[in-house]
Amino acid sequence: MFDDMDELATDYDDRVRNARENKGLSQSDLANELNEKASLIRKIERGDTLPSDRVQSKLEKFLEITLSAESGSADDSEWSGGSSTGSYTLGDVVKRKD
Repeated sequence: MFDDMDELATDYDDRVRNARENKGLSQSDLANELNEKASLIRKIERGDTLPSDRVQSKLEKFLEITLSAESGSADDSEWSGGSSTGSYTLGDVVKRKD
């Protein structure tokens, strides 16, 4: 079910702010263009809230950016856990912080 969903990039707030500034728009200007509230744009740019799918789509289309994280992150590609029996233990999954 969740495999088709794109994960939001961790720096989505910076991407929105930089793209808006590159277009020379204020937060209010961008909000007007997207027919959204300026307070929502402020919260997104501060990273206080995640954009809904609808707002994310509007931002990506208008600002000509992508807010999705690249699929197949480095953490996913380096997975090699599992025992010879085919079952996993907590030790296969947990990464220690030393």
